[in-house]
Amino acid sequence: MAFKASGLEDIIEPLRIHLGDTGPTYSYTDELLHGALRSSVNALMNRWYRKYFVDNDGVVQRNPTASYDFSNPPVIQRQDERAIVLQASIMIKGGQKFSNVDNAISWKDDEISYSAIEAAKQRSSTLADDQSELDIILPARKKLARPVSERLYGWNTP
Repeated sequence: MAFKASGLEDIIEPLRIHLGDTGPTYSYTDELLHGALRSSVNALMNRWYRKYFVDNDGVVQRNPTASYDFSNPPVIQRQDERAIVLQASIMIKGGQKFSNVDNAISWKDDEISYSAIEAAKQRSSTLADDQSELDIILPARKKLARPVSERLYGWNTP
């Protein structure tokens, strides 16, 4: 591994398994997966109220004002790992969806027919499955704050 330690090294293997990258030769490098995991922590910051953040050196750290079930180490709590893996998977699959759009073709001649459209639909389906699981585990926030309306004492409305 040529990347710098950041607290995400233990999650690379679960991400690789989730993506189905388990063959004798890997489709994704550890550096790419590590970068996707770092980006997913940044993407999820608003969903878990800035529980974790990535500093300028790319190291994941805990927010000192947030509450945690367990102390360090590890930096990331086990129950939060799945959300990070799902978000990284969504980022990787989303990028593949647009880079492989030319492969979703079909053709037919007198003897043979070929269709990659169903495979493209399957890839889109797994992307949607990841998004729906992430929404269940860590729902997106709908509002920033609840408005409160009270009377202003000393102010008379005309």
